[in-house]
Amino acid sequence: MPICQFCLDEKVLQKSHIVPEFLYQNLYNNDHRMIGINGLGPLRRTVLQKGLYEHLLCESCEQYFNERFEKPFHQQWFTSPSLPSPLKVGDIHWITVHYNSFKLFHLSVLFRASVSTLPMFSSVKLGDHHETKLRRLLVDDTPGTSTQYPILGCAIVHHETNQCIPIITRPEIVKIGAARAYGMVYGGVKWWIGVSSHSIKELEKGALQSDGRMPILVSSWNDEPAILNMSVALNKARGT
Repeated sequence: MPICQFCLDEKVLQKSHIVPEFLYQNLYNNDHRMIGINGLGPLRRTVLQKGLYEHLLCESCEQYFNERFEKPFHQQWFTSPSLPSPLKVGDIHWITVHYNSFKLFHLSVLFRASVSTLPMFSSVKLGDHHETKLRRLLVDDTPGTSTQYPILGCAIVHHETNQCIPIITRPEIVKIGAARAYGMVYGGVKWWIGVSSHSIKELEKGALQSDGRMPILVSSWNDEPAILNMSVALNKARGT
């Protein structure tokens, strides 16, 4: 029997989304389909009817992630939006969120991306040490201090509408000295999470603080190469 990547027990595995399904909702057309730009195949794209998933977690762990991390984030980010709309490029908006649940949600996405075998998340390789640490934080329902796995956010808006763009991108990785930071767009924001066994001074001041306050910089989608590349691919796809 397969092993659940969270509780590590042998159990029947569910279809687990790496990025929760509700973050894909604005990407579907009227037929509940969307185009995924995955760089594979002759057209470098595929048609999806659901967000990317794989058999990863057991039913009880899926429910745990949903109740403890996903529902609180949905409430804070969508039901009671933290950011105003529209946004102005170059502005910095300070938001206030529930530190524990907000941070744990993002750590849960990073953890799932690391244990995933899907090609889209192949750049996220935390290794046993950090996967074990993240698993423990998620199991204990504690996010650690603000300097542990610091989280930063940059809202990505359309250059004409100044509205956040509801897309999901392949994770990026940058090196900051001996540390690493993983960046991924979902929920209209590019979220960066620092990964290191030591503090990352370069990220701490702009990161989510333990009191729940966090600065969100507003950036144009034109400044995001990955988004521009997807736009080109989508335009080509519409013409095929």
